[in-house]
Amino acid sequence: MRPRNLRIEGFGCFADTVEIDFTAMDVFVISGPTGAGKTTLIDAICYALYGRVPRHAETQQLMSHNRDQMSVALEFEASGARYRVARSINRTRKTARDGRERVTRAASPVQLERFDFNTSDWAPNEDRVREVDAAIERAVGLDFRSFTRCVLLPQGRFAEFLSGDKSERRAVLVELLDIAIYQAIMTAANARATRHANEATSIERRLSEDYIDVTPEALAAMRDEREKIAPDLEYTKKRRDALASGVELSGAVRDARARQKSQEKDRDAALTRVVELQELSKAGAGQLAKLKIDQRANEETLGAIAYDRKLHQDLRAAMTQVDAQAKQQALLNAAKTAAADDGALAKAQAAHALAEQQCLDAAKAIVEAERHLEEVRRANVAADVRSGLKAGDACPVCGGVVGKLAKDGAHDIKPAERAVTKAKSEERAASEAAKKCALAADRESQRLEAAAVAVVRIDSEIEEARAAIRKLLPKGMTADAPEIATAFRAQEDAAVKSDKLTRESERLRKIIADLEPRVNAAAQTIAESKATAAALDAQSAAAGKDADAGKQQLVALAREWRWDDVNDLIAEKRDPRPLLESTRSECHAQADRLTARLAFLESEIVRMEQAIERAATLRTELDAATASAALYRELGTLLRADQFQEFVIEEAMMTLAAAATVHLRTLYERFGIEVAGGEFEVVDHWQADQRRSAKTLSGGETFVASLALALALAERLPELRSAAATSLESLFLDEGFGTLDPETLGTVIDALEGLRSEERMVGIITHVPELAARIETRIDVTKSPAGSTIAVSAGAA
Repeated sequence: MRPRNLRIEGFGCFADTVEIDFTAMDVFVISGPTGAGKTTLIDAICYALYGRVPRHAETQQLMSHNRDQMSVALEFEASGARYRVARSINRTRKTARDGRERVTRAASPVQLERFDFNTSDWAPNEDRVREVDAAIERAVGLDFRSFTRCVLLPQGRFAEFLSGDKSERRAVLVELLDIAIYQAIMTAANARATRHANEATSIERRLSEDYIDVTPEALAAMRDEREKIAPDLEYTKKRRDALASGVELSGAVRDARARQKSQEKDRDAALTRVVELQELSKAGAGQLAKLKIDQRANEETLGAIAYDRKLHQDLRAAMTQVDAQAKQQALLNAAKTAAADDGALAKAQAAHALAEQQCLDAAKAIVEAERHLEEVRRANVAADVRSGLKAGDACPVCGGVVGKLAKDGAHDIKPAERAVTKAKSEERAASEAAKKCALAADRESQRLEAAAVAVVRIDSEIEEARAAIRKLLPKGMTADAPEIATAFRAQEDAAVKSDKLTRESERLRKIIADLEPRVNAAAQTIAESKATAAALDAQSAAAGKDADAGKQQLVALAREWRWDDVNDLIAEKRDPRPLLESTRSECHAQADRLTARLAFLESEIVRMEQAIERAATLRTELDAATASAALYRELGTLLRADQFQEFVIEEAMMTLAAAATVHLRTLYERFGIEVAGGEFEVVDHWQADQRRSAKTLSGGETFVASLALALALAERLPELRSAAATSLESLFLDEGFGTLDPETLGTVIDALEGLRSEERMVGIITHVPELAARIETRIDVTKSPAGSTIAVSAGAA
């Protein structure tokens, strides 16, 4: 990966927009005072590529103070292609109801573009974080952890790596070289060894439990039994079919015998019917002749009866009118009697006059009683006024002088009041009696009037009834009631006789109508019955022949299969069907048993064949699992930390020592680096190639040796790491150049500038002015309260 252009805004100490063009830079220095933001520029490159930085766990901490947006855009080259990636974070401020400001941060979508050299334009590549991160790792060839160790050389780690404690150096080398993967491989190998061993154990258990009886001998025994059962089953099926035929034949013989007996019975019945029909025909003819004679005699008697249906109906109506006329006459007589009785009316009128007089007398009595009551009241008032007065006093009524006083006292008023009440009660009773008498007189008057009207009405109705009777009677008959009654009774008797004779004629007519066709058809029926008897006789003979033929076939079948007991039953004229059916059932059951056993053997043979093949496969899998378990167990043993990993670490240290020695020939040719006993040693060419511990180097010598080791690591790390990596086109050094004396510093700078020939971009982060002044291209970082700024220069200061 080689950066081409970097643009940042709101990132760390760079609040305002900062843009750097790296296209013309090979070896450059990023200089400035401590805290100005030199390393922040390298963090921005790392953030643009991977969305995070090595120095901060929370990326939102990278946003500049009092800024609501942070954005980083990086254009870079990798593996011959050109890319442009942009990432940003936005911050939203809201004031809550309580007046507090609440800040919400959200990462904006990331965008990765690829430059199309054919169209000279940028084309979108990915726009989702996960896909962008994966695409960048594929393009750069390094994940975040590898990038921070191969491209961004960590500060202060290589002096420790060079001359520190052996265990600490081992930990650093394990981290830098990603040797921990061998521990993971060893763990995975041991896990696979365990899994394959468990698999082998499981297979052995299955073979010992599920396939213990799976042997070629067992398969051969099943095949032999199958070969023996097959002919037995075939014979049993043929015998079962023969028995079925025997059952069918015996059933046919039995049915034929049954038909023969039934047809013989029906034939005898038909012949008996012929005899009966002949007798019935003879008797029926005589009975029919007698019935016809009776019918003619009955009709002659019916014709002699003087019955007139219309006259009968008219006389019945006339009798009804006569009865009604008699009732009306009785009503007329009663009405005439009521109309002539007027004595009750005179009595009612007299009673009413008397009641009226009593009402008048009672009214006079009331007036007299009330007058007397008033006199008693006045007397009592006067007596009350006189009480307490004497002659000569002033009168309280008129004011005059009281003369002689009467001696009468107060009177009892209750008798007078009772007299008034009694008179009023008697007046009410007299009034009620007068009203009742008036109503009785009115009712009696109305009765006399109604009786007179009824006399006129009933007399008219009687006359109408007489006219109706005369219309109903035949000529020559008077409207005399006895004569009408006599004529009606004569018609009643004639009706009874006529009805009886009519019913008898109808009965005889029905019997003749039923009997005559049967007598006429008797000859036809007799002929048909004879024909039926002849046909039944022929059918009976045919059924007998069928029974004999079936019997012969059954006897032949029994001889063929040697069913002696069946032939014995036939000879005894007994039905062999029950014996044949029971024998067939037993044979059928035996066939079913043999069929089931044969089917079981067939399936078991297939299962056994498959099981033998599966057992062979399981044994092959057992051998493979056992071999794999042994292989992975051996691999796990080889990769133990005290063996293979130590070998890898030692080989890596020797490779790095050789590469660092090559760099030291340019940086500081006095020293070379070798490895002994897991420690780095320096070879002092000025002291006859004396070998001594790296811990004996001075501060400046330690920095130069550490820088050589760091450059060696940057060059050789891709081939030393367990994971594949691309060539490193960029290198950023953040080391302590301040420990170097001027002469050594110059040598180091000359060596770094010489890296241009290796087509690698080298960025040096330093606050040492001498180093910044010696590098032709530099990025000067200046800090201020408003935020840091940069200035790019291409000449010496």
